[in-house]
Amino acid sequence: MTQEAVLQVQMLGGFQVSYGQTEVVARNSRNSKVLQLFAYLVCNRDKMIRQDELIGILLRDEESENPVGMLKNLVYRLRKTLEAAGVTRACIQYKKGAYGFCAAVPCTVDIERFSQRIQNLRENPLPDDEALAQYLEAAELYDGGFLPRFSREPWVVGYSVRYQGMYGECLERACALANHTGEQERLLPYLRKAVKLYPYEETLAVLYLDTLYRAKRVKEALEAYEAICATLLNDLGIGPTERLRQQFDIISSGVQEVTPSVMEVRSRMAEAEREPGAYFCNLEVFTSLYRFVLRHMERSTHSVYLMLCTLKEEDGEALPTGERMRKVSESFRAAVKESLRRGDTYTRYSSSQFVLMLMEIKQEDCDGVAQRIRHRFHRFPKMGRVQLDFKCISAADMDEMMERRENQALASW
Repeated sequence: MTQEAVLQVQMLGGFQVSYGQTEVVARNSRNSKVLQLFAYLVCNRDKMIRQDELIGILLRDEESENPVGMLKNLVYRLRKTLEAAGVTRACIQYKKGAYGFCAAVPCTVDIERFSQRIQNLRENPLPDDEALAQYLEAAELYDGGFLPRFSREPWVVGYSVRYQGMYGECLERACALANHTGEQERLLPYLRKAVKLYPYEETLAVLYLDTLYRAKRVKEALEAYEAICATLLNDLGIGPTERLRQQFDIISSGVQEVTPSVMEVRSRMAEAEREPGAYFCNLEVFTSLYRFVLRHMERSTHSVYLMLCTLKEEDGEALPTGERMRKVSESFRAAVKESLRRGDTYTRYSSSQFVLMLMEIKQEDCDGVAQRIRHRFHRFPKMGRVQLDFKCISAADMDEMMERRENQALASW
């Protein structure tokens, strides 16, 4: 007896449909009203959807004297698509002015399996190790956002928010369980995938960083923090949130084991290899270095200058976020690294600004440093259209200004 073919529908990460070994809808198919009709009917399968609701969903932007006729044409084309793959046209039913995708053929839908798995876990508590395995299996089912090619459609937004929320809940509970069982390593591939899918989602980023830290991957956690902050600056033009900064503070103080050897401490803290050029660090580390340098200057005659560089378009307008910002900032970092000495430090202050700390330098030499950076920066392809604006101030002057303000405040008090 020949086994009956099953209609397999995938909506997470894309829209793809197959019937047995036959592809009905390819993952890279173009958007169309026919596919959107198919997706909407599958999302509401075993229900009959009135014509006026389907017209409002599918033809809301269309001007037509006969919207019912347009809908009938879409249904006809959908049935032809299904029939061409061997699926019976009876799965698209019509009754009393309503259409529905009904169980005329065996069907599996990924969003149903995903949501059912989460619902079962909510209603049926399991031992920690079993629950963790179940949550990870559920996370594996989530292959991306709901119908990303239809993401601008109002009806899709509600579903998308719902399933993304369930995905986040799944990972949060898995992390809580792993913290009890000490199985953080099992979670890391799932959290890497989550951060890649949703690079701007704060909760997922914090879960990933915390899990790396708990798995004693401190160096990897610090690198992940840098990557997350760079993405926020490049794509959104914003810095890390307070929760991310707090997580960084936890990670950066995260040496877990005690060592009796100062040699081992020195070995761990040293750079892996002697790199030429200036030292780049994130803003939090740069701020700590700057405060230390100010304290050191109280007992030395060394001069230190802070240089702020703002990157702009050739006409003076702000640089747009996104891929162009990413390329410009990477080129500027490379130019600064080549232009400064190993004892100098720099960081990214905002999406389009960098701060440089120049050690043991005279004020008259700061212009030369700026020119050197400009020269190296504009050697990169298409960077000639970017304007670099440099401003410089002595760290000692800033320290004196702050001290005067404190004294004035105390005097007035």
